[in-house]
Amino acid sequence: MASEPVLQVELNVIGQELSYNGIPKTIPESYWKDTLVPLLYPTWDTDKDKLIAFYYYSNGTYTAKRRKYVMNFKTNTNEWKDYEMEQVASSVADTFKGKLVEGWYAIDAIENTEFQNELGAMYTKANAVSPLSVRLARDFLLTETDWVMVSDSPLDADTKAQYTLYRQKLRDITTTTEFSTNVEGTKFPISPDFYNKIYKTENAGKDYLATDDQFLPLASHYLKRYRDRMAHYLLTKSWTERAYFDTFITEYNNIKVSAEEAEALKKFTYTLDEKKAFLDKLLTECQNEIDNMGSS
Repeated sequence: MASEPVLQVELNVIGQELSYNGIPKTIPESYWKDTLVPLLYPTWDTDKDKLIAFYYYSNGTYTAKRRKYVMNFKTNTNEWKDYEMEQVASSVADTFKGKLVEGWYAIDAIENTEFQNELGAMYTKANAVSPLSVRLARDFLLTETDWVMVSDSPLDADTKAQYTLYRQKLRDITTTTEFSTNVEGTKFPISPDFYNKIYKTENAGKDYLATDDQFLPLASHYLKRYRDRMAHYLLTKSWTERAYFDTFITEYNNIKVSAEEAEALKKFTYTLDEKKAFLDKLLTECQNEIDNMGSS
């Protein structure tokens, strides 16, 4: 008994995902635009009929699903309709499948190259003193002291009060004159730990963060301390935002109608009476053809 064919290759155009032997990979934007999109035209994808999925099986057969914008005469509205594409020559399908498999193997290398390139760009951003990098350093310092504010914190009341003040001064950084006019001169408050172990021993009688000399222009220092975390954070943020944006654009393109398409579709929008008149005329012409065939 012949075994059931197994799905080998699946291209999900809407999700921009490529699977080989059950292992899915997201297709990088650069490879999608530069390699796969040109490969789809005009056999698999056209201006009017959009490929949405391709499935290739172990027995050499395949299925391709398309989507097109059509008129629904029942509801008198335009809508997207999915259908199975007509078969093309097996050699064409095999070649397409081979290209997809090549792409599947290439994705890891492409992603690694893109990652390294973008990470390098983010390192440049993280190393520069800017409102963004100062704000990130401030946020990381706040994150590192979140534990102080929990109910079971081991700190005594006085130290906890110092950390509360410290965290407030960190939040106030973005409202300072230096931040808005001379970001490189932005000053950070010294931490309670630094105050209690070092500053207080040399400056007896000065309360915590009560004097200007307890605010230091340490922007560059914090950038060096957090540059790895900043770079990876910026990269992750960039990729996440792009992924959401690309998904939104994909879904939007699936439902939108261009001005040209809308204008063209108006030509095929008929009233109920116009449809009835057209069908009556068609039936009359058919009957005339039948009568003429009988008399010939």
